[in-house]
Amino acid sequence: MGYCADGNGEVFLKDGINIKELKNKLDNLNSSIDYNIEDQVIMLEEYTFSWFEDRTYTFLNTLKPYIEEGIMEYRSIDADHHWRYIYNPVLNKWKEKIACTSYGFEGYTDDELIDELKNRGYIVRKSKIKELVNKNIDQIIEDRF
Repeated sequence: MGYCADGNGEVFLKDGINIKELKNKLDNLNSSIDYNIEDQVIMLEEYTFSWFEDRTYTFLNTLKPYIEEGIMEYRSIDADHHWRYIYNPVLNKWKEKIACTSYGFEGYTDDELIDELKNRGYIVRKSKIKELVNKNIDQIIEDRF
């Protein structure tokens, strides 16, 4: 059974690829993803009442030998689910990221929070401020008594 979803994205082609060969491969797939190639960019769109993840991966994996970078974003028809596929050229694979709404940090473990911040591009380092504050508080208490 499929899922009702809308998607769009873009991928950037490598220089010197055989576009006719790529078009032939994409046209022979059983996919509901529409594409338009302009210059070195492929614009992707999918509006379907029967989205299947395996078909999406088949389409995206067909693109791998031809692209430098890419992203395909989806949302459910009722807009309550959002996810995307991002191409990692170093690993030569597509990675799925599922969106979630977080209203605070309470639900994160320390490691999850650190990973999330790194994924957003932040540099994370552990501060010793808490240890210093606790040490100073202990020293003040000791000095007063």
